Amino acid sequence: MDEIPSALIGFQGRLAAGIGKALRIFDLGKKKLLRKVENKSFSTAIVSLSTQGSRLLVGDMQDSVSYVVYKPADNRLIVFADDVVPRWTTCATMVDYDTVAGGDRFGNLWVSRLPKSVSDEVDEDPTGAGLMHEKGYLQGAANKVRNLVHFHLNDIPTSIEKTTLVPGGRQVLRYVALQGTVGILVPFSSKEDVDFFLTLEMHMRTELPSLVGRDHLAYRGYYFPVKNCIDGDLCEAFASLSSQKQLHVAAELDRSVSDVLKKIDAVRVASAF
Repeated sequence: MDEIPSALIGFQGRLAAGIGKALRIFDLGKKKLLRKVENKSFSTAIVSLSTQGSRLLVGDMQDSVSYVVYKPADNRLIVFADDVVPRWTTCATMVDYDTVAGGDRFGNLWVSRLPKSVSDEVDEDPTGAGLMHEKGYLQGAANKVRNLVHFHLNDIPTSIEKTTLVPGGRQVLRYVALQGTVGILVPFSSKEDVDFFLTLEMHMRTELPSLVGRDHLAYRGYYFPVKNCIDGDLCEAFASLSSQKQLHVAAELDRSVSDVLKKIDAVRVASAF
């Protein structure tokens, strides 16, 4: 290879490889690997690959993630969507066919989604001819993903994957970070849970200020504003408050202290441990 292979993944019985700034697909010949197709349009080195169906999700070193589709009729790899934010990606995974979750070098976790209309249009184009002639936008692909979730960890994520941690439990996003952090992102299943934990988090910011006087909202949104993500560590710190503060917060939530503690434990037990 002329560059360092930094990402490998199986793709439709072949091997997809990120080699420097190039995405290549290899097939197994009788004596050696055969290079079948490549795309050299990426601006920086590729660091992660994920795949579902004919779609590849490519994370590069400085420009977040790009959606790539393989069109076997013309044997082409076409970049049809990317992110508007230049993230220094360290890990990424496909949550579903249109959604990606990842982390970057500055300690952020994020989830982005491709618009459904764009996804359907790409799948319905058999050769990708329409995609090839689309005009680029903001010095990138013609289509952009929408950011759904953003959260600052203060640790660099090195791995993220969709998994189930308990038998019969819901699927979660498990991440591992550079300093030994292991955590999960749990999706809420009801609007009631969202409202409860949003209110609890708001009161915990007041009742449990930082030891160094740092504002919690500014901390979790250090590089980008925190979006659609609740700090579970802060909510679980409710159990460490004094009884007087616990009563005050529970009264604001129109619940008893034991009800609040049960609600917090229920989310943990149902999803993790």
